[in-house]
Amino acid sequence: MPTANRHIVKTIAASIEINGKPEVIWQNITEVKIEQFSDPLLFRLLDVPKPLSAEIIAEGAGGQRIAYFSTGKKFIQEIIIWKPLEEYSFSFNPEEGFRVGYFFELKTGIFRMLKGAYFLKNQEQSTTLKLTTEYSIDKRYSFLLQAPIKIILKAFQRYLLHSIKKNAES
Repeated sequence: MPTANRHIVKTIAASIEINGKPEVIWQNITEVKIEQFSDPLLFRLLDVPKPLSAEIIAEGAGGQRIAYFSTGKKFIQEIIIWKPLEEYSFSFNPEEGFRVGYFFELKTGIFRMLKGAYFLKNQEQSTTLKLTTEYSIDKRYSFLLQAPIKIILKAFQRYLLHSIKKNAES
């Protein structure tokens, strides 16, 4: 049985209101710098690598962004959609051996990060920033892992969004 057929694909989303212009927020989602923020204790206990920064190597659809983590591992992200000030989506493409939670290998394991996307919606006084994350879980372990993975991913999304908000509003 092909591995891809054994995985259930799920998507979760979170959003936040930011008192900032889309131009500033766009800069903070494409060129991320959050190493100055402490990661939540839960992430340290569960061995979730701390994101440090990300940089665009080539803009536009088909371009590339590299996300750096405290473990020395990277996501080599391929840009899927690039609509400045509106939408930015990418595939995660974790390096071989990128582990989360001590034993979840993100590239080929039972839990995989597939795609992420940011959506900006400009309001009169603020901007709504929405983050979606597409992931997959091996069907054989879905019953056991679906709820904890969803809880941890939601917490991670909130951490990223609050870090972006702090940067954009400072």
